[in-house]
Amino acid sequence: MRIAYCTNVRLPSERAHGHQVARVCDALAGMGHEVVILAPYRRNPITSDFWSFHGADRRVRLTHIGYVDPIDHPLLPKIAQLPILNGQLRMTLPHAVRAGRFDLLYTRSPALLGSLLTCGHPTILELHALPQWNRQRFVRQCNRCTLVVCLTSAMRDELAAWGVDARRIVVEPDAVDLAAFTQTPHAPSPELEKVAIESGTPVIGYAGQLESMGLSKGIPELLDALELLRRKGAKFHTLIAGPQPKNDALTARLTFAAHCTYLGFLPHDRIPALLAMCSILVYPAPKSDHSFYVRDTSPLKIFEYMAAGKPIVTADLPPIRDVLDESMASFCKPGDPDDLARAIGDVLRHPDEARARAEKARKAVERYTWGKRMARILAALPQ
Repeated sequence: MRIAYCTNVRLPSERAHGHQVARVCDALAGMGHEVVILAPYRRNPITSDFWSFHGADRRVRLTHIGYVDPIDHPLLPKIAQLPILNGQLRMTLPHAVRAGRFDLLYTRSPALLGSLLTCGHPTILELHALPQWNRQRFVRQCNRCTLVVCLTSAMRDELAAWGVDARRIVVEPDAVDLAAFTQTPHAPSPELEKVAIESGTPVIGYAGQLESMGLSKGIPELLDALELLRRKGAKFHTLIAGPQPKNDALTARLTFAAHCTYLGFLPHDRIPALLAMCSILVYPAPKSDHSFYVRDTSPLKIFEYMAAGKPIVTADLPPIRDVLDESMASFCKPGDPDDLARAIGDVLRHPDEARARAEKARKAVERYTWGKRMARILAALPQ
């Protein structure tokens, strides 16, 4: 098939969504499909091209649409910038789609869905969040899609309760490039080569965004938990990788925390080497009833942690339970540094039990490769 992946995000991107788009398109190309990404023209601080930055399959084509980037434009109010970008895309995408003679449209951008549906092509919508406004219109649009992919079972249940035909919905969490974690040696990382850790010292690791869309990713709680462990005499080193947060106080804490190395942003091909250095991998979260935590999140890092084969300590969030259980990971209460410290301490004190859980998680992640994920999604299309 000839597939158009239609998006409103900047590409390449250091954000997780850029990596996810690249891996989805790689998987489709690996299945023998011709894939063209239709993305907006954007000013980009990244100087590498899409394929080099994301390690993407060169068979995937990228076409930028438009000539004006409204995001961060000095003459436009902030609140108007994204609507203007989406409006431009809604006007130009139908022409690009028709000119490309595609067999299938794929998008993770609900703001573009109405425009894409006018093209008359089979359309797959992959949802990473549910819209807050215009619910009835959104439900009508979903019911015109060929398939709707939800990242979590909680998202599926809510979408069906809204009125979307359950027969159109499939649940597919995010996934992992398993080969990146099985090949040795891992890609060289100058940042990691500078890290000096005393032999035999346990290493606690975190890799991913430190904040996203104005939401905390639980890093303050993680730093609090590590301090509690140190006060109790635990010895370890911590490695944290992720783009510098906008919160200056958090940046200062990361920079000056005892026995902690903040690595900043690491290119994605260096993440396997980082995780291989760690003894425990942590996914913290704040205490929150925000839909991101209780319904929508399918963290790429969880699948990477599983692929790394290292013990996992994770906040107990409903979406995480779609993938992990107590036989594969240690859980803690979100937003509770004391309970996070307890869970990490348990792993430090009982390494054999933790390794057994990690091995089970490593076997379970074999279901969650990008190739298998996309094969299941395409197999769910009506014949």
